[in-house]
Amino acid sequence: MNAPASALVLSASAVIEDFPVDLTWSTAGDALVAAGGEGGLYRIDAAGASAMLGRHEPGLISAAWQPKGSCIASAGQDGAVRLWNVEDGAHSVAHRGRGWPAGLAWRADGARLAFATGKSVHVFDAEGKALLLLDAHAVTLSHLAWRGRDEVIAAGNGALFVDRIDAGSITQHVLEGAPQSLALSPDLKLAAAGLADGTLNFRYLNLNKRSRMSGYEGKLDQLAWSANSRLLATASTGAGSIVVWDFGGKGPEGSQPLQLTAHEGRITQLVWQIGGPHLVSAGQDWRLVLWKPGPAARQPLDVQRLDAPAALARWSPDGRRLAVASESGKISLYPLRS
Repeated sequence: MNAPASALVLSASAVIEDFPVDLTWSTAGDALVAAGGEGGLYRIDAAGASAMLGRHEPGLISAAWQPKGSCIASAGQDGAVRLWNVEDGAHSVAHRGRGWPAGLAWRADGARLAFATGKSVHVFDAEGKALLLLDAHAVTLSHLAWRGRDEVIAAGNGALFVDRIDAGSITQHVLEGAPQSLALSPDLKLAAAGLADGTLNFRYLNLNKRSRMSGYEGKLDQLAWSANSRLLATASTGAGSIVVWDFGGKGPEGSQPLQLTAHEGRITQLVWQIGGPHLVSAGQDWRLVLWKPGPAARQPLDVQRLDAPAALARWSPDGRRLAVASESGKISLYPLRS
């Protein structure tokens, strides 16, 4: 008898009176925080109980839960980065500037926080103390990600940067357009950037080698790496299909990608299970789709109907639960049954 297929099972939901712009899980995966475009910051537990943690006027851009900690970092439309205590809502302002903070991200150990404003990268400690400012980037930065303990990868129009935090140095590489997405492979060897002209650029960071794939319809705004760093799932604004590239062996150059089709509209979220083989897509067609991609696995494992177009989707750090936010403000929790 065949084993039952994996599926997402709705277990709880909550509604926030705001448009969700970010979701971030606790390290334990027992709670998450939702950030609203009108400034509300909401804590939601595994049973769906929600409470407002605080407000960030006039609105929020992003939020990030400190790994191995209880601090929430938030970036707001007022140019400020705030640090919140998730237990009591007490907060402090770590930074305030004229530009919107971009790429808000904790280092994996939770000891450092980085973000970009304009042409600068800022690095803070967990208490909100400024440690480093790298302000010699040639272009305005829109995306940022940590690479290990001492490097930050940042991207802006026409350029990809490798910032060495320990040395305070910046290395610039060519990026052939305006980035809409940036994703580092879990093994930290590859940086992939989706561009506004429908091109995928990727760079082998250790080898200083780069390549590109073109032909996407619209802007390439969705990227997701598999846990083993072999597969890169991509989706653009002009198509309802997922394109999966295989980086095994000699890499994807000259190969045919895997095409996954189950949506009838734009895919707005593409997230790979942390530590697992499952991929989730969600879109403007109100569909939430579970996949386990492979050469002989092109059909979805499960399709769920949402109450509105999907805005956000995030796996818990243990890969056991998915949080999905719809444009209506509903946050739904789906444990993975496999």
